[in-house]
Amino acid sequence: MRYSSRFFLYAPFAGLLLLAAIAMVHWWLVASALAKRLDAVNGHEIIPGVRIGFSHKTLAGFPFRLDILLKNLRIEVAEVDGPIIWTSEDFAMHELTYGRVQAIFEAAGRQTLSWTDAHGAVHRFAFLPGTFRASSILQDGRLVRFDSEIIDLDGGTFRARSAQLHMRTSRAGIDLYLSVGEAHVQGGYAAVLGPDISNLIVNGTLDRSDKLQALLRGERRLQDALEEWRQSGGAIVNDFAVTKGKTTAHLDGRLALNTHHDAVGALVSAGPGDATGRVLNFAGTRIVFGSGLARP
Repeated sequence: MRYSSRFFLYAPFAGLLLLAAIAMVHWWLVASALAKRLDAVNGHEIIPGVRIGFSHKTLAGFPFRLDILLKNLRIEVAEVDGPIIWTSEDFAMHELTYGRVQAIFEAAGRQTLSWTDAHGAVHRFAFLPGTFRASSILQDGRLVRFDSEIIDLDGGTFRARSAQLHMRTSRAGIDLYLSVGEAHVQGGYAAVLGPDISNLIVNGTLDRSDKLQALLRGERRLQDALEEWRQSGGAIVNDFAVTKGKTTAHLDGRLALNTHHDAVGALVSAGPGDATGRVLNFAGTRIVFGSGLARP
């Protein structure tokens, strides 16, 4: 066999082996750096105002994917009235070691969410999800998209067949989308909408999003960014629809934040088939219907 023919025979295999070796070395470098980073931030702030902790970590996914498995994850976010704390028995993050900066998240086991309201009372909500998945996309070091979905959310005071939350940045501001399907609400903040909700959809846009860019880059605490956004006149423009049985109410309006960063404002009937004058008031720690008005 001539030299040239051997070259064309073996060169592709040599190239593949070289690429594989580079990918392996790259994975080990990225994984080693991440392992050190996780150990350093365990129990400390990972970005301003956000503290994480976990009892055990495992790295996997060699050689092209990075899988981070955490046991007993705890995320604490500082807010004006007290920390918002989320805990998960099992948590996983998956991302490729090449291409765009996108991560896939999964949570399993018992989940708890706790927060402090404007009156100093601590609330705690625990639930088990059938599946709990989310994803995020970063662009130039800034969060530009976040998507999450829970199937079969089973909590003591709130249950739902499905719950979704989506966020993306746009020219108009920051777009938010929330949907809840086949939910049962026994009390709490949204008790007036219950007890049985066939479907709830909220389309919202946060204006004055320039005040939130540092937050999306992980450079500012949530409470500080929200306070600056609030004082600048920031508002959430909402398109709200809730279905109970065969009746659907469509409402829209603008909501702002009070000094405790709770939603305040009113949404009024907007759909052509809705009764006129229907008002849904957001009064800080609760949602109420206008006096004497029919509920959806």
